[in-house]
Amino acid sequence: MHLSRRLIAPAPTALALLALAGCGAATKTVTVGGPPKGFTAAATLPAASKTTADAGAPIRVLHLANFRSPTGNIGCLLLPDDARCDIERRGWSPPQRPANCPAIVDFGQGLQMGATGAPSFVCAGDTVRELTAPGLGYGEASRVGPFECLSRSSGMTCTRRSDGHGFFLSIQSYRIF
Repeated sequence: MHLSRRLIAPAPTALALLALAGCGAATKTVTVGGPPKGFTAAATLPAASKTTADAGAPIRVLHLANFRSPTGNIGCLLLPDDARCDIERRGWSPPQRPANCPAIVDFGQGLQMGATGAPSFVCAGDTVRELTAPGLGYGEASRVGPFECLSRSSGMTCTRRSDGHGFFLSIQSYRIF
């Protein structure tokens, strides 16, 4: 699957936010209350495993192009020139839909970034969230090309290793850095 630049347009709001923040400056985090009403996790780990999996470097590095979080709520696709993660259930709202994102497609269902440039919200009529994709366990990372996504019980963090820019997604919040 190739992520088409025509279907996935960068969100000017997110780009403007990053331009204001600058490289290495404070990041923007949006956080809301707990999980959305009616949300139940599909998988859980014992408390000791969560603590170990949430500390330090990845416990294991894989090279999966398509994967999902242990709960299946977040699905990601890593290609040599694109990284994208979509989320099904969330307790936060994306910024306002940009004018260049057509009304016939969805907006804000995930975050994405290319090999260069700022991460942005997804504007597309598809999803990379596939429930049949392999699960990326808490504490595990997947690396493809310049990208690395690290799964933690707190959420999914994807980084462009060349410059440290990336994004974080969870039920409670998102962050673009």
